[in-house]
Amino acid sequence: MKRLMPSSLISWLAANPNCVRADIFTIYLPNGQFLLATDGQFDITIPAGTPGWTNPTATYSASLWGQWSRGAITSDASFDCHSNTMDLTCIPQLGTTFPGAPTGILNAALNGLFDACGIMVQTVYFPLGQYGNVSAGVETKFWGQITDIQSIARTSVKFQCADYCYLLNVKVPTRIIQSNCPWGFCDVNCGLTAATYTTNFTAATGTTGWTLIPATAFTQAAGYFTQGVVKCLSGANIGLSQCVKLHASGQLQVMYPWLFTPAVGDTFSVISGCDKSITTCGQKFSNKIKFGGMPFVPPPQNAV
Repeated sequence: MKRLMPSSLISWLAANPNCVRADIFTIYLPNGQFLLATDGQFDITIPAGTPGWTNPTATYSASLWGQWSRGAITSDASFDCHSNTMDLTCIPQLGTTFPGAPTGILNAALNGLFDACGIMVQTVYFPLGQYGNVSAGVETKFWGQITDIQSIARTSVKFQCADYCYLLNVKVPTRIIQSNCPWGFCDVNCGLTAATYTTNFTAATGTTGWTLIPATAFTQAAGYFTQGVVKCLSGANIGLSQCVKLHASGQLQVMYPWLFTPAVGDTFSVISGCDKSITTCGQKFSNKIKFGGMPFVPPPQNAV
């Protein structure tokens, strides 16, 4: 991606070739929190209104979340539409926990809590002898997502990051001739409103990592939420989602266990399931006009 540097910082660097620099990392986590870290020696505070900075005042920690550092940002000149990549390494201290969750950074990475997290890398420059003075401005160097874990060990984890151009690496044409609907339930193509088919509930006694029991019984018939998605709204799993394997006997069985066992009183939301068939689209949701599949396509052996 193109590096963004305010004009004030360009002028300052031209007049101050000898200076101190540090990278700051903003990671957007699935539970709605932010991990703010820096590879500088001490914490760095970016005041609101700093040139090149559009966010409120924020402090980036040099040690709270472990030691973070980046590799080189690739930038190839070619006619292909491909993304730039970057390595991001974290070496956490013993006992360093994932923001907002009772688990360590490495265990969180192993369980996918950093998958597809947004990542912004910016650089700040200080006059000699004035560590933390960012008045000259902030340079944005990289903005993208964590796409993969290159390696993880007992003391460190290395992520592979790519800028948002990697989202352009899709097959064309994107439509596949298939009988089932390709749309996501309640997305812009489906046209239905998610709130209409979403129910909030509180976990009751008997809830486990595999089964959610609502404190107030669901009014929907058994099977209504099968193949739906349940999202945790409070508690240790806040921000995490699971697929509903089975909705029966007033309970929800999830496809995989929650990372942390839900506690009584934790709140959740669950949206109706859709098996992508034209029958379900018409009979369950009365939305056949927006059905995106091709139910009358012949089987492969008869298509030639």
